[in-house]
Amino acid sequence: MPFSDDQYFQAISSNELVQESFDKIKGACQALQEGSGCPDEDVDDFLKFIVGKWK
Repeated sequence: MPFSDDQYFQAISSNELVQESFDKIKGACQALQEGSGCPDEDVDDFLKFIVGKWK
């Protein structure tokens, strides 16, 4: 069962490591979009592509 938005935001706000990670990912997505001009959907697709690929 997936988490609700409220559950995600509660987890983000209650854990410093999760908050730092969220901020880094958010910043990277914003920089990618600003630097490339790609639409939100392309950033979303990119995030879906890289899930699990860091190993």
